[in-house]
Amino acid sequence: MTRLPKRKDLFVGFLLSAILSSLVPVSTTDANAQAGHPMDALTFPEVTEAVRLVREAGLAGPSTLFPVITLKEMPKADVLTWSPGKPISRSAFVVMRDPGKTSQAIVDLDRKSVSSQRQLPGAQPSIMQSEWDRAGKLAKADKRWQQAMGKRGYKDFSTISCVPLSAGHFPSEGHGKRRIFKVTCYQIVKRTGRNHPDWARPIEGVIAVVDVDGDTIIDVIDVEPVIPADRIQSHGLGPIPTADLPKPVLVVSPQGQNYIVKDAVQVAWHDWSFHVRADRRAGLILSLIRFDDAGEKRLIAYQMALAEMFVPYMDPHPGWSFKSFLDAGEYGLGYLTSPLDPGRDCPQHAVYLNLTFPSDSGRMFKVDRAMCIFERNTADPAWRHYTTGADRVISRPKVELVVRYIPTLGNYDYVIDYVFDRSGQIRVRAGATGLDAVKTVAVENATAPGGKEASAHGAFVAPYLVAPYHDHYFSFRVDLDVDGQNNTLVREKFRVRKLPAGNIRKSLWDLERKTVTAEGPVIADSGGRGEIWRIINPSRRTLLGHHPGYQLEEGGSVPSILSPDDPPQARAAFTAHKLWVTAHDPAELWPAGDFPNQSKGGDGLPAFVADKQPLENKDLVLWYSLGFRHVTRPEDWPLLPTRWFEFRLRPYGFFNHEPSHGLAPHFSRKYKSGG
Repeated sequence: MTRLPKRKDLFVGFLLSAILSSLVPVSTTDANAQAGHPMDALTFPEVTEAVRLVREAGLAGPSTLFPVITLKEMPKADVLTWSPGKPISRSAFVVMRDPGKTSQAIVDLDRKSVSSQRQLPGAQPSIMQSEWDRAGKLAKADKRWQQAMGKRGYKDFSTISCVPLSAGHFPSEGHGKRRIFKVTCYQIVKRTGRNHPDWARPIEGVIAVVDVDGDTIIDVIDVEPVIPADRIQSHGLGPIPTADLPKPVLVVSPQGQNYIVKDAVQVAWHDWSFHVRADRRAGLILSLIRFDDAGEKRLIAYQMALAEMFVPYMDPHPGWSFKSFLDAGEYGLGYLTSPLDPGRDCPQHAVYLNLTFPSDSGRMFKVDRAMCIFERNTADPAWRHYTTGADRVISRPKVELVVRYIPTLGNYDYVIDYVFDRSGQIRVRAGATGLDAVKTVAVENATAPGGKEASAHGAFVAPYLVAPYHDHYFSFRVDLDVDGQNNTLVREKFRVRKLPAGNIRKSLWDLERKTVTAEGPVIADSGGRGEIWRIINPSRRTLLGHHPGYQLEEGGSVPSILSPDDPPQARAAFTAHKLWVTAHDPAELWPAGDFPNQSKGGDGLPAFVADKQPLENKDLVLWYSLGFRHVTRPEDWPLLPTRWFEFRLRPYGFFNHEPSHGLAPHFSRKYKSGG
């Protein structure tokens, strides 16, 4: 039987799990699968073939690492005209890394040749497992690091777990083109027979700066306060208490689901259909989202994905000020997708799918139960009306379809949902949970001497523990194609109108419509009144005379307020505005650029919109950032209750009437209730 590597749950730090550490059986069908759809992820044979071809072309050697091996999609026009049975063109996009050198190639898998290649001077791809391992070992072997730990009372270094982190880019540090990690450390806790960093026991003030290309420690930063090891031991998380088991509250589908998952990637649910692809960087990519409107399968979105995350911390201490993570580009949301726990992460009856991802070594690894799909009855009415006098209620139950995956980035878990309902709406949700990142301080609480200073940039969440303030930004790339590719973005602003004398009213509001004519950020200027953003197809009309459209309805997001010249903000400039719009370009996929690791800024969306391409009646892409400022609190510790943020894609003149009006009044009652 063909075998693929499986990732073990030896997760260490904000970074990577141990990959390729064991082999588990995978069906021969999985390992030898052939792509059946243009948007399918690269298969095991295709990844193997791509690596073989770049090596045969002299572009990669035995020690070359592969931070990116992914599908190079067919042209959009070809995908949209493709139908089952037609030929599929398959190509791979490959990024290669040797010490001090990054290059990329496009591999034509049909012709078995490298169709293009180029060097990428200075580009720093995402962090890879072997580098992560090496950086941690280099730090612990350094005499300066050992001396700093000895000063804090550590004699047995096997009780310490070191977590190499992405270093960001700070011009004053002068690291140039070196490939830098900054290594922080924690006391170890043993769970399930394995050693893990204990997030509640950080060892503050010691940071090793590592050049992994040169296998050297550039510096060991050792700063105050020096907190003894026994002080840190006193505030560990400890065991999580188990409450008495409650009576069951379940989401069930006793007769089976109402959706179909074909070939593990094509999903159909009532009027909805779409394609799902696993991606090492984005996690999941949804494509070709259609709604069957009275027999016409109308295209709504060509593609949607979580394209970047930005998490900057607000503590100026040397051990924290560099922490400004671009998680998708620096680590990979698919690379760090965690297995889902049936009955807790998703309902027991959900469909769970294993996903495979290309590994750094040019092979593949598997994550069990990496994705789930399920229906849920929300216990809310989809719609209702009570007729007075007739004493009659007309109501329909609301059921949603959810596609979910959960990347785990060190202490944080992020629940990413795409939620479909029968009214034609799509909700895109991001939930933050896990554990707050905390720092050890020398004082017990906020009222102790020095407590105010210790918590100036965060909140005490436990004795001797402060959780620094930080931001979370989730940037989604939303390629809407509303009834086709030629679309226009319109803004409808709420305008106050004074009424003339003689009217019993003094004022009212109406909508002032403005067309967005060129690429760039969409900057609200409506005096806080809010506005409506929608994509319309100006070349089509509905029965009612409307241009079919979809609205992007925001939900509680805030833009970044960091200074534009702050190095982390320069790298994540897309967060300065909630919404950007660009003309479609298949090479423009990532809002912080192709290589955000140690980037200087200016890449991604600022570069995409620099030429201000015209946008009316064009193929458009929306980039929306869900963002919130995390003001930490004691109730976020020891575990963080899942905090949800979302935006919605709502039909706006797309249909001739409300599409869920024909819902069945109740569920089938052909099953036995069990009692």
